[in-house]
Amino acid sequence: MSVPLAAAAHLPRPAWADLSARAELSPARRRVLEEVEHASRPLTAAQVARVLNLHHNTVREHLDALVEAGLVTVSTSSTGRRGRPALRYAPAGPDPAQVVGSYLALLDAIVDQLGDGEQARQRALAIGRRWAQLTPADPAAPSVQAASPAAQLEALLPHLSLMGFAPEFDGEQVVLKACPLVTPSRPPHALVCLMHQGFLNERYGKASADASRSDDAVDVPAESIRFSVAPLCADGCHVTATAVTEAEPAHAKRFPALKR
Repeated sequence: MSVPLAAAAHLPRPAWADLSARAELSPARRRVLEEVEHASRPLTAAQVARVLNLHHNTVREHLDALVEAGLVTVSTSSTGRRGRPALRYAPAGPDPAQVVGSYLALLDAIVDQLGDGEQARQRALAIGRRWAQLTPADPAAPSVQAASPAAQLEALLPHLSLMGFAPEFDGEQVVLKACPLVTPSRPPHALVCLMHQGFLNERYGKASADASRSDDAVDVPAESIRFSVAPLCADGCHVTATAVTEAEPAHAKRFPALKR
């Protein structure tokens, strides 16, 4: 259930703002941030400089910028000696990998409740279709309306790249070389791949059907593109496309048994 607009002012700030700020960091500044995040206790600039083999003043500049960006906090601690207390730096928020890992565990828990077998697969496809329906259209996104399945796959590449899949097209299929739902210790559940299949067909398969239907032939079944995702292959997940007519029921294509 969505939150009423009247309550929106009382919601926590969105965490994605913190993650997007990280994406704008230079490689050197990101290394400094990661060193602070991975430490078991707050660090001084001298400690960070020693670990990274950088000049103390350079590290101090990076740390000051990270504090200003809200990614690092600074506090003072007594050194037991005369002079100004040492400045110690600590992360302002969790490591994004920890955040992503937590929500991937939540996704796993949801998928486990779907069960297995054909009914679970159909539920996963329905979730993917609903996901596409809830995703706002991007007017700046490239069109995927193409004449053939191969051309449709090639036109899909920019969209898959934006979703974090690092797609490669070999002329017949798209191989997804990366996945935003993969961690070093956990592959994605195969049902999640079916959710992506449902998303692609709802979002882009329908667009091809609308493009193929002429205004003066509304009673003629339109040809559309149906995408299929083969999960967890040796070189990545595979996306293929076939031409179908709208008269063909959505469940006509059977899916192979999926294993986690």
